[in-house]
Amino acid sequence: MKLRIATLTLSLASLMLAGTASGVESLRGQDIDKASAEPEKFKVEVVQGGIERSYKEQPPMVPHEVEKYDISLRQNGCLKCHSPETYEKEKAPKIGDSHFLDRDGNKLDRVSSRRYFCNQCHTAQLSGGPLVENTFQGRK
Repeated sequence: MKLRIATLTLSLASLMLAGTASGVESLRGQDIDKASAEPEKFKVEVVQGGIERSYKEQPPMVPHEVEKYDISLRQNGCLKCHSPETYEKEKAPKIGDSHFLDRDGNKLDRVSSRRYFCNQCHTAQLSGGPLVENTFQGRK
């Protein structure tokens, strides 16, 4: 029994060492010994008046920086400007009425937990172009 475990351990160790030998390529044909290139950094586009939607039911894109907004179980930075109480003073769009409905369609006095984490649907637009060719034509 001990001989089997020792043999298995030695076999696994030799396979691991063989896999880290130089010159080994990934399935994509890249040499895995080289560090990958750092991805290009894109900036968030700030768009006055908002970003046009591509299709009717698309959640609106966020036309400003949001990286420093805290959205946690205790607070939601988006609601500082977009809540029904503050949107007029902040000159920001009001959060949609659908965000105050529970799953059964009942109106709540607070944002539904299903809609509380804004960045699940609403994202900022980055300055980078399309990563792949895209021929999508939305319906207006």
